[in-house]
Amino acid sequence: MIDLNMTLLVQWGIYIALMVFLHFFLFKPVLRVMDARQAKIEGTMAGAEDLQAQAARNREEYETKIKSARERVFARTAAIREAAAREAKEIMDKAREEAMAQVEATRERIQHESEEVRKELLANVDALARSIAGKILEREI
Repeated sequence: MIDLNMTLLVQWGIYIALMVFLHFFLFKPVLRVMDARQAKIEGTMAGAEDLQAQAARNREEYETKIKSARERVFARTAAIREAAAREAKEIMDKAREEAMAQVEATRERIQHESEEVRKELLANVDALARSIAGKILEREI
């Protein structure tokens, strides 16, 4: 059997006094520090989430701007290519026309010169024939 005497009550009193003392001077300050640390961690996490959301928005905005810039560059490049192709076609057409004009002019000049040579030959046929016949026959005709 347990003997209940005054020492048990004194031990209970010391235990309760120690618990009250520890509660106010150890547990509460430690819990306050832990709560402050937890609040700081939560604030930092919220800030990090905000920064991540802002970074995602910035990345989307950047990608949209890059895509828009690429489209403008491709459109401008396509326009320049089309203009260059048109200009090249115009230059080729002009060069072809000039070449055809030169060919036609040369053809007409050759035809004109050949007609003049024919006229000269026809005019000199009699004299040339007599000269050739005279050389063949070795006498003058």
